[in-house]
Amino acid sequence: EGFVYVTDAGNHRVQKFNRGGAFVLQWGTKGHGPGQFIKPAGIAIGPDDTIYVSDYFADTIQRFTREGRFLGRWGHSDGEPGAFDSPSAVAVDDQGNVYVVDEYHFRIQKFTKEGEFLAIWGKKGKVHVVRSVLNGLVPEDQDGEFYYPAHLAVGPDRNVYVADSYNNRVQVFTPEGKFVRKWGGMGLWGGHFRVTSGIAFGRDGRVYVADFYNNRIQIFSPQGDYLGQWGTAGSGPGQLDGPTGLAISGTGEIYVVDFHNTRVQRFRSDSSSIER
Repeated sequence: EGFVYVTDAGNHRVQKFNRGGAFVLQWGTKGHGPGQFIKPAGIAIGPDDTIYVSDYFADTIQRFTREGRFLGRWGHSDGEPGAFDSPSAVAVDDQGNVYVVDEYHFRIQKFTKEGEFLAIWGKKGKVHVVRSVLNGLVPEDQDGEFYYPAHLAVGPDRNVYVADSYNNRVQVFTPEGKFVRKWGGMGLWGGHFRVTSGIAFGRDGRVYVADFYNNRIQIFSPQGDYLGQWGTAGSGPGQLDGPTGLAISGTGEIYVVDFHNTRVQRFRSDSSSIER
């Protein structure tokens, strides 16, 4: 369609722009009613053009048309499967299944497009560094556990890739939640992170990961092979200050939510900044 949809959490709304950043429309006001938000966080578009928005403080997922007409919602906050505690991100696969990052329950939940519960996986777990006599300091394995998961994306292989933010890694799962692989670790050098805050797939199948405190975007193969990066700290064009959300268009343009600079930047796939 060529439009960009942005959740504007502090103003309790969703805004729609054309690909060049010109404002088109908006919807939402503060509240708990249908079509209202307390802190909209994640957003995704399904194969039938339905827009899904996760409301972080209302613990719900809401469904809309591309013009912002309310279609329905689900979610509550009692802790059972189907309930949320701060849903931070949402993704939709090519079958229309909806995956939700349930941040403060430290888990991922899977639903039908109408909100029927299908699956759940994950629990709280922080990666600890343990000492090995042979290898120095190495991370202790805690596969399938999360420490404040932030974002997720469904890959061309239909696996679910999760930005496990404060474990400074990416974890990969089957659509049913079986652990497949992981990569990352805390650090400044390529292939390591200081809080993974966003993740998206390019049309070439490469994985783009927002590295929040390192103020950069890193690029990987789906197997986790490090391929490159861009970004430096600052407020100038092409610089970043806390990148979070990521989205990639069908033409390969990369949109980055530049959190502390309160803006969206648009990049070519060669990583040169072209809009902000």
